[in-house]
Amino acid sequence: MTSFDIYVRRVFFGTLSLILVIAGIFLFFGRIPWARGVVLGGIASLVNLVVMASDVKRQGQTVGGQLVRPAVSLYTLRMTIIAVALIYSATSGKIAFWAVVPALFTSRFVMICGELLGNRKQETT
Repeated sequence: MTSFDIYVRRVFFGTLSLILVIAGIFLFFGRIPWARGVVLGGIASLVNLVVMASDVKRQGQTVGGQLVRPAVSLYTLRMTIIAVALIYSATSGKIAFWAVVPALFTSRFVMICGELLGNRKQETT
């Protein structure tokens, strides 16, 4: 397992933990549509993270003489996932739209907090 895989795994599980804690808090206070919104936005954020990590890994494996294929299809997939989450939450009365929007950024929040806190220790095996 490379250090990149370890980093992606750490961000993935950190994001998942943050989503579950926030959704649990909303459930505790009886805000079910807000909890659903956090879960929907968090799932979209996690899928976006996994697709982006696979694309970065694929782009990093190209060798000097090879042409780099444009990553338009994966970028389109990532933006489609975000658009579907936003459109579904905007049209559904069971999901709070304003809970989905910040939840879409949870993986980025976890990455930034990890860098600011200095959690760069990565072991390769």
